[in-house]
Amino acid sequence: MSEQKQLTIETIMEMWDEDSSIDRNQISEETLKTPKLHAKYLQMLMQCKSKLIKYDSDYQDLKGAKFRYYRGEMSRDELQERGWDQWQGVKPLKSDMETFLESDKDLLKLKLRRQYYENMIYQLESIMKQIQSRDWGLKNHITMIQFLAGK
Repeated sequence: MSEQKQLTIETIMEMWDEDSSIDRNQISEETLKTPKLHAKYLQMLMQCKSKLIKYDSDYQDLKGAKFRYYRGEMSRDELQERGWDQWQGVKPLKSDMETFLESDKDLLKLKLRRQYYENMIYQLESIMKQIQSRDWGLKNHITMIQFLAGK
């Protein structure tokens, strides 16, 4: 995978579109591609899973900070460190806090990024299943060619 291309759903689909094509005239060569394809997409899958873990951690950290922020419990240094102004609204009741957190723009951004990586993981896991069944499909193709040739 090119280091210059950012890993996105679109770039993964472009790569898979190219990698999934099979040259019917070079079937034996195609079977040798399977381990390389597996390694390539496994590496991407692991990168995405690592990002997802990081986003989960970042989300929990930010959620805790936002909880303290809305309750007015953050010190001036903590606010400065995060680039936030002091919360000027009414201190929410505990029963209302979840509504505040669910509608917080910073938390929503992290939630969307997390969802995007979940979608990429689903996409890569689907590709990995195709790669795992690739050799079986190639073997069946070879068997069919031999059958049609009368062997």
